[in-house]
Amino acid sequence: MPDVEYARLDAPATRAILKEIRPVYAAGFPGYSLDDWETRTTRQVGYPGFETITARDGDGSLIGFVYGFPLASSSWWEGLTPAPPPGYTDEDGTRTVAVIDLVVLPAFRSRGIGRRLVDLYLSDRAQRRATLTTSPAKPDIQRMYERWGWTQVGRVPGGPLATAEYYDVYVIDLGPAEPTSSR
Repeated sequence: MPDVEYARLDAPATRAILKEIRPVYAAGFPGYSLDDWETRTTRQVGYPGFETITARDGDGSLIGFVYGFPLASSSWWEGLTPAPPPGYTDEDGTRTVAVIDLVVLPAFRSRGIGRRLVDLYLSDRAQRRATLTTSPAKPDIQRMYERWGWTQVGRVPGGPLATAEYYDVYVIDLGPAEPTSSR
């Protein structure tokens, strides 16, 4: 496999390449609304802690990305069924980081690039857990996340412009937020 270069981008750097991300997103999510993606992503890139990891082939072409942000409110979990235990959905930006979109161009799939993107995105996080949602109509994607250690915790309803009536919510433990000290 040719070399793949990965880069970590903050919000301003991500904003600068949204036009480059758009066709990669379209290839990864055929049939999804690009207008919805643009509106949603333009809003989300302004959230505190928004970050992107990109993958580029040897020619410098964008072949994949993952991005997300720490959850600063509990709105992510609205309508979660089954009902979680008390406190499970409490968010303040330090507990949970969300993976919003992960895309690898079809020609580059099954090479470990998606897994590496997610691993890089989640590395060195201050948050104790990560979450993402997937469409129930994509069982192959759900099985992939389960192989990577994610656990389904329930479902949430899709919004007005969503591509699905509801989404399955997955969580993975990232460990303690701060190293524990031994006394």
